[in-house]
Amino acid sequence: AVFLLCPLCLITHNMVFRYNRLVYRIHIFLFFTVIILCAGCDANLTDQTATPDFATAVLPFTLVPVSISTATDIPIAPALSEIAASTIVAIEGTTTTQVNVRVEPSTASETLGIISIFTKIQVTGKDSTGSWYQIIYTGSEKGNGWVRAEYVQVDATAEISVIGAAAGSGSAVSGLVIQKINIRNGPATTFESLGILSPNDVVFITGKDPSGAWMQIEFSNAPKGTGWVASEFLQVGNSDSLPIISEAEQVEETPASIASAPTAIFLSAIQDNDSMQAPLAVTLFSSTNARAIQIMGNVSAPDGDIKDWIKFSADSRIVTIEVICSSNILQVELWNNDALTSTFSFPCGDKQTLTITPNSWYFLSLSEPAASETQYTNYTLKLEILRQ
Repeated sequence: AVFLLCPLCLITHNMVFRYNRLVYRIHIFLFFTVIILCAGCDANLTDQTATPDFATAVLPFTLVPVSISTATDIPIAPALSEIAASTIVAIEGTTTTQVNVRVEPSTASETLGIISIFTKIQVTGKDSTGSWYQIIYTGSEKGNGWVRAEYVQVDATAEISVIGAAAGSGSAVSGLVIQKINIRNGPATTFESLGILSPNDVVFITGKDPSGAWMQIEFSNAPKGTGWVASEFLQVGNSDSLPIISEAEQVEETPASIASAPTAIFLSAIQDNDSMQAPLAVTLFSSTNARAIQIMGNVSAPDGDIKDWIKFSADSRIVTIEVICSSNILQVELWNNDALTSTFSFPCGDKQTLTITPNSWYFLSLSEPAASETQYTNYTLKLEILRQ
């Protein structure tokens, strides 16, 4: 109301307001100008002591001597042999039955232990024939052992390296047994039998007789560490390179047929303490597992290991049984759990078909037939399922 009544007062008021704003702006301008000038002074001072983008050493570099003992603590690159050993790749496998672990790839070799069915093992190699696998086995002094390849299931695409089993002489030629044969004390059937070799056994041949019909092999169980086998039962790649062993070097003992005082030797099977509750072998046949199994053993009567037990089950109704043995006949019993289903005499070399209930556990017992005289039988039993 005052401004409306007094136009002069209004004009005066506006002029004062504008003056105050101008003074305020001048103060602000002067304030920032002082700041900028001060900053410029500091910039000039810092330019005189500017530091570069990188640091340089102020003290001269001095060499620090290294003692010989310290230098030897520096790790040295491994030797080529160590690198090669570290590159061996173990391949996992699973046993399809109870298997023996042996020192060498042969059933005549020393047994290191037994691995149960369905056990995971580490395969590190195989022999040149592919019949035996070398596995990691802590029960051996060398940390490894040999098992039959047919009793181990591995990935079909796995590449298992071929390795040579070390022969005792270091220069022996390897051979593959193609049929069950005797190891004899000399190069003839008239000499004493020292042991038996089975098909797919690998032997190390150290020489041959002048006719080439007999091969001398390394056999640790023999008194002289060697034995003789018929060459017709061996598969040898380079037999021509074998040295010929003269008759004077062949054997010092007298052949059994002309011994001055022959004595009868009665063999007894070594007790393996197997039973129906703890069978010699256990196998599960199926489309995804093993379809056949081969078991080697021996029985005797009236002393020694009288009976062997084998436990099996199959998803098929038909199972064939075949026995190759050193005697004429074996007594076989078929049990379904605790019930005896059949008993029959089984001629060696014969083959028979059994009808069973699928997916049920059965037992086979093998023994000598009842007789008054001493008996001993070394056998190879083959079980196989048949698909319908």
